[in-house]
Amino acid sequence: MYVTNKIFTVFATIVFATTSAFSAQNCQDTLYRYNHPEQCTKNATYSKTNAILSIIGGGVLIGGGIALAMQTSSSGDNNNTYVGENYTNLSSRFVLSSNVHINYNQNETVKNQRVAAYNLNYEKDFTNNDIIKSIKISEKYQRNYKQYDNMNYAVANARGFTGKNISINIIDNFQNPHGDTVYDIAQYVAPDARLTKTDISQTEYNIKQFQDIANTINQSGTYHIYNASWQTESNIYTNAATAIYDNQTPKTYASAQQYLYNVSNHDFITQIRNTAIDNDAIFVWAAGNESQPESGVLSALPLAFPEIQGHFVNVVALDNSDKIAWYSNQCGVTQNYCIAAPGSGWNTQTQSFASGTSFATPAVSGAIAIIKEAFPYMNANQITQLLFVTARDLGDPGVDSVYGWGALDLDKATRPVGQPKIVLANNNVVPLNTISVSGIAANAIKNANVKIAFVDDFGRTFTTNLSDNINVVPYGRGFDKLRESDDKSVTLFNNFEMGFKENHLLESSGFISIKSEKYTNFVGYKTDFTIDNIRFYHNTRIGATNPKNEENTIVSGFSNIYTASIKSGVQIDNLSFEFEIPEYIFHGNMFLNIPIARDYNGNIIYNNTNVNMATKPDLAYTLKYRFLSATMVDNHDTKNEFFVMAKTKIAF
Repeated sequence: MYVTNKIFTVFATIVFATTSAFSAQNCQDTLYRYNHPEQCTKNATYSKTNAILSIIGGGVLIGGGIALAMQTSSSGDNNNTYVGENYTNLSSRFVLSSNVHINYNQNETVKNQRVAAYNLNYEKDFTNNDIIKSIKISEKYQRNYKQYDNMNYAVANARGFTGKNISINIIDNFQNPHGDTVYDIAQYVAPDARLTKTDISQTEYNIKQFQDIANTINQSGTYHIYNASWQTESNIYTNAATAIYDNQTPKTYASAQQYLYNVSNHDFITQIRNTAIDNDAIFVWAAGNESQPESGVLSALPLAFPEIQGHFVNVVALDNSDKIAWYSNQCGVTQNYCIAAPGSGWNTQTQSFASGTSFATPAVSGAIAIIKEAFPYMNANQITQLLFVTARDLGDPGVDSVYGWGALDLDKATRPVGQPKIVLANNNVVPLNTISVSGIAANAIKNANVKIAFVDDFGRTFTTNLSDNINVVPYGRGFDKLRESDDKSVTLFNNFEMGFKENHLLESSGFISIKSEKYTNFVGYKTDFTIDNIRFYHNTRIGATNPKNEENTIVSGFSNIYTASIKSGVQIDNLSFEFEIPEYIFHGNMFLNIPIARDYNGNIIYNNTNVNMATKPDLAYTLKYRFLSATMVDNHDTKNEFFVMAKTKIAF
């Protein structure tokens, strides 16, 4: 492009010296000629009168352009007022998919209706890069390699999520290694979470009575997550989750609740319920280790108390081959709020691995802490749904009685889920589709390196490069060639002209859509003279326009957009050659109001961004013979164009 610009400078200098008589020392520079017409004197070959007219012509052209620009700016001044950041609450307009509650009372297998989780240029999407490699070679990761790989822990960790500022209450027996192992596993997965040990041990091998456990939980404080890696001992006949059913027929809520009161304790159940609801907390519970097709009876709490649905996750264990572990109870009737996780974890005290649903449970608790840290505006119901719909499907397609929703997957849980959307400043929601933008406008936006936040089906925000969602459409200078005779202009005096023409420089669609009725007002100066049967002609125009944005876009307005074009040519008989700088933008701004994040309370944060629309000029060379022409356009930012056309008029 450097060589091309040099050719342009030399050529333009020769043309102007021949046709417009600008030949001062600095007149090789186009911008200098625009701003200092009085310095660019006429070549001595031409008369003093023509020299004076050229100087006056340049001055009037610039003055007219400025006056015209000032006139058009009056309608656009209100587009230049900004407040820096806006905060918009989505609660009234943006309905999250997570507001739809799962029917936990259904007993049949739910077919696979989960929303696809996929990557949309997510800037923190990692596959095989150095960050992941450094995580995977760490001692902690190597020690738990199979478990971490199973849940895609390294990807979430590489995205920077470690459970920071999220609290987990480990309710366990800390008189033996069991409690410490559970604690360690939760800390491995969420190393920056705030973990608390709540000891419910009575002896080394027994826990307290349920009434005492209720009191202990009540006194332990408020937490985001409560981990319970213990269960009532059960079999298929007693103390299983199905005990709340009579011959597979659901009991009434009252009778199901009474059964659970009898198995445990009224105060215990009430404490779990109140803690979950009042604190918007999540209880993560172990399914049990009796190798049964049903989980333990405490895992049936959401079936008997539907108000804690969305606050409860039942966990079964996987072995190292991604199958249900031989010792693990299956999800059974809890399948609609059940998930599977690796069942082995490292015990720092015994320096060995321990296995059981007890150790799958803290992996899920740590995962929830990671999600809560990444998306602090999500409530418990939204987090549990996200955990389920992003699980890796195992067993029968969809939700099944063995694995529930499937295997915990921290990669998918920290990716966008479903259709990406943009929440506009007016609270309207539009799809984040790849949009087509004219090459001139598109390259200005790309050069601005703008980042934009989009929301997924759970209302979570992710950041992507705006340019990654723009399809650059070559402007198509050939269409301008066809339309140039449609320009409306009048000659004023001494070859000065004024008029208007259609403006297609900012063609775009989708969430950067601009109103289609766009016109440029221009002033120009043209010369046309013949020397020895050789015709020389030249036309320079400066224009101004003030585009208008559509309502549902991220475009909030425009400043005045100033354009320029230059065309010079020479004709011998029916053959002519033209050199042209097609219309381009040399000054102007597009104003964008862009969503950039959600705050802790879930409000969208917006940022006002100015995009400089000035573009480097393209160069066009045309060879004409009568009504046939062949043009090569050297486009600065898009592919070069070459087109041949026939253009004539037919009279009747």
